[in-house]
Amino acid sequence: MTRFPIVLLDYDGTLAETRPAILRSLAVALKECDVPPPPLEELAQELARGATLGELFRTLMPGSTAEQEQHFIAAYRNHYPAADQEETFLFDGAAEMIEGLHRLGIKPVILSNKHRPFVDASLERFGLTGRVAAVLGSEPSQPAKPDARVMTDRVLPLFPGAAIEDFLMVGDTVTDIRFAQAAGIAVCWVSYGHGLEQACRGLKPNFEISDVRDLLKLVG
Repeated sequence: MTRFPIVLLDYDGTLAETRPAILRSLAVALKECDVPPPPLEELAQELARGATLGELFRTLMPGSTAEQEQHFIAAYRNHYPAADQEETFLFDGAAEMIEGLHRLGIKPVILSNKHRPFVDASLERFGLTGRVAAVLGSEPSQPAKPDARVMTDRVLPLFPGAAIEDFLMVGDTVTDIRFAQAAGIAVCWVSYGHGLEQACRGLKPNFEISDVRDLLKLVG
């Protein structure tokens, strides 16, 4: 029997290197909203938190209105697909790792705070759509990580009869770790992703890997 029959996989910074496309789209969207883009290093620090687009905008623009936030999100989503096509790539071994989970009888589930259509488009482009059991991305009126309701309201209904002990969350940011801990499931931090080392290690994840391929050794 495998250690974790269901593996929840973050996308950005866990399966794919999306940082260049995200940072490029953020800078363009902020400029379109007449907000001077902060240095790329500052944007990267915010990205490392694993926040949603709205949370990121509110951090960069405290006191902003809901209308300004929606304008920013729309501008970002308008520019991101082209940037994603041109600059995003899977980490070495990511596709093979998902195939390996299948061979072990493990169900991989994409669990991301990224806009669902963007996740779907990337998975299709990389030939992974049919290789995952489910895709859960950011959707209107749905909770997002680190909210524990993601587990109770969105994940568990997909797997009737599954126990909390059956799940492993794999992600690169404090948001992934905090979600798993709030939901009561094990978590593996990937040190090669976007997260900040000190902050992520400080939360004491159950496991840590430095290469996506090492996940197979952990769960097998």
